[in-house]
Amino acid sequence: MSARRPLAYPLCLLAGTLLIVTAAALHPVMQGNGAEQLLMIAGHDAWRAIHWAFLFGFVLSITGLAGVAAEHAGTAGEGPARVGITVAAFAYAAWLFIVAFMAGSAATLADDYVAGDPGLAATRAVFVYDTLHPFALAAQRVGACALGIATVLLGWAVVRAGTAPAWLGWLGVAAGLCAAALAVAFRETTRADQAAYVAPVLWQLLLAVTLLARRPTPAT
Repeated sequence: MSARRPLAYPLCLLAGTLLIVTAAALHPVMQGNGAEQLLMIAGHDAWRAIHWAFLFGFVLSITGLAGVAAEHAGTAGEGPARVGITVAAFAYAAWLFIVAFMAGSAATLADDYVAGDPGLAATRAVFVYDTLHPFALAAQRVGACALGIATVLLGWAVVRAGTAPAWLGWLGVAAGLCAAALAVAFRETTRADQAAYVAPVLWQLLLAVTLLARRPTPAT
């Protein structure tokens, strides 16, 4: 009987990327100044659920990627896969900053802003949000660049090792280069910088589907 690849890792990657894609599709476009954004957050019933979907999606995705990368051990793709998963872990940790901030601190500040009177309480909420939000956005930009680099390395590992079709590996290289370029070229306050995450996450989704579809079958 031929060896089977573990199902758990591509399934984790599939579930994680689907959570991220769904959360991104449901996330409202943030516009306006700090006060206007807090009002938007407070008025969105699914705000916390969307961001928890992101966070759990990160955990599942990095688990799946780590398992997939481990399958490159002993192949020509082992080196780039090992470095790629390390950079990917950093990327998801950096992305976690902005999402955890918006799920926890921003949501709490939004509630305080709406519940507080127009005086000190509301002013304090806006001040704290405007002070911490730029830090979270900076982490988001660094994370996007790191995820792009990780995707280049993981795609190259696929090309070298042949664990998936070569075209998928080259697609990962292209998606990663595009993501890193967007993160470097555009400010963290722009939607173009946020779009840097799109190509790597979609590539991970395609990788998971491809690996599940190419499971070896037992010899008879």
